[in-house]
Amino acid sequence: MTSATRHDPLVRPRHVVTAVLVAHDGARWLPTTLHAVKTQRRPVQRFVAVDTGSRDETPAMLERAVGASSVLSAPRGCGFAAAAHLAVAAFATAPGLASTRSESGAPVEWIWLRHDDSAPTANALELLLELDDEMTSAAVIGPKLVGWDDDRRLLEVGVTVDRGGRRETGLEPGELDHGQHDGDRDVLAVSTAGMLVRRDVWEQLGGLDRALPLFRDDLDFGWRANLAGHRVVICTGAVVHHAEAAASGVRHIDAAT
Repeated sequence: MTSATRHDPLVRPRHVVTAVLVAHDGARWLPTTLHAVKTQRRPVQRFVAVDTGSRDETPAMLERAVGASSVLSAPRGCGFAAAAHLAVAAFATAPGLASTRSESGAPVEWIWLRHDDSAPTANALELLLELDDEMTSAAVIGPKLVGWDDDRRLLEVGVTVDRGGRRETGLEPGELDHGQHDGDRDVLAVSTAGMLVRRDVWEQLGGLDRALPLFRDDLDFGWRANLAGHRVVICTGAVVHHAEAAASGVRHIDAAT
């Protein structure tokens, strides 16, 4: 596995972050997403990608961006959860990363889940880690999600369920961002399009549920994390642009068929 180029000194040195990106016919969005992840002001230490049987230029794009040894292949019908598990299992036996131990404490290992159509702003990871330094009990942290082409359009600031058990964002359709939902706080769940989860918590909970191939895996994971006594927190200062390609029907869904 290859590691991202590290800045010196490394911002938020207490943390070790592995980005796990799952891609499926994502050539339309990948150039922006890959550039956004690789140019984080606080870089990841490892970047692993999984291609789920793409029929476009996705595999070649991933190999150019992170190196062929850091790109895994999965069947076209593989869901996001199963692909993420494949990536985590692959780097679990990879050579260790350089220690980031410092006066701020022992290293904390994180998995940063990424969709191929979710591009974080340059300071997103830094702000997510900053929140954990201030709120050390946080085990799962998510960013504010905004539109891919319009950052005024709010998509998510954490999710919950309504009385009927349906996924609920608490936002009005097309709601614009005026800061009305800003503020770090505990939530039931956060989207996998930018979810930062502590590695030990991932392992304790068994990761995302493979039985949920594409949708609601985030809600299930957050629910289980809360039940296990872990804090799930939304960090609204960290922002991710999300195209919602599968949910909007722009991309054909193979994992659910």
